[in-house]
Amino acid sequence: MISYDWQQRLKKDCKDFLNNKIPNRDYDFEIIYNAYPERVNGEIPQYVTTFVAKELAKVISRKPDQFIDFLQFIQKNKGDVGKKIFNIIMQKVALKNPEKYDQMLIKLIKETEDESSLRKIFDNIIFPLLKKYPERYIDELIEWLRVNNNKYIIENIFKSLSNYIKINKEKAKDIFENCESFWNSENQFIRAGNIKILKRIFRVNPELYREIYNSYQSTYNPNFIEILASGVTEDSKIIRQLIERWNKSGNIRIRKAAVIANKNIAKIKKK
Repeated sequence: MISYDWQQRLKKDCKDFLNNKIPNRDYDFEIIYNAYPERVNGEIPQYVTTFVAKELAKVISRKPDQFIDFLQFIQKNKGDVGKKIFNIIMQKVALKNPEKYDQMLIKLIKETEDESSLRKIFDNIIFPLLKKYPERYIDELIEWLRVNNNKYIIENIFKSLSNYIKINKEKAKDIFENCESFWNSENQFIRAGNIKILKRIFRVNPELYREIYNSYQSTYNPNFIEILASGVTEDSKIIRQLIERWNKSGNIRIRKAAVIANKNIAKIKKK
């Protein structure tokens, strides 16, 4: 979409911006592409800003320490285009230098309140990091759950973990065991996330799913039973035995959970 001549021009202006503007704390990256003649609804085309972001990332990934202030500034102060360029750059540089950007990402996630921005940060930056460095980022995401109450942060953490199970079912048990430590949480979004993990496990590893239900045969903890009931995804002997036991409980929360589990089984039968 971008002619060869304009590609060379944009590359040259990216280099000039990195060498002469950023060292002077001039972070107005628009100067790189403002002269580009085409507009879409009055705005620079997205393919141009994407090209510029990728060119900037090539240099920034080699010297990450020098550009942290610039990246923080454009994410916070440069609107949707700044956030987009930030995400494209960070997707590349964080994969090469995760240890350089952990604290910045933690701070960014904590300070970002709107749903759309958080979703893009997780989809474009956090999930690629999780795929490349699972041992590091499974623990990292679990730790973030311990210190965050933001609904959207919690939802995106569980979404990332669930999606990772989808592409690497070998990690399903490890992720489940980490998430299981939150089963007593009263936070409704954490509870919903744990249910999401259970359902994902059924889709990728039914045997593990059944082992989980089997291991909770003797529990009478309402928090646990409500998660198990909402996570019912198959009609099986062990689940029917659990529901029968829950129906006989003197605890109203447990009996209500049994009703939810039966409704889930009814939905399964309709499919």
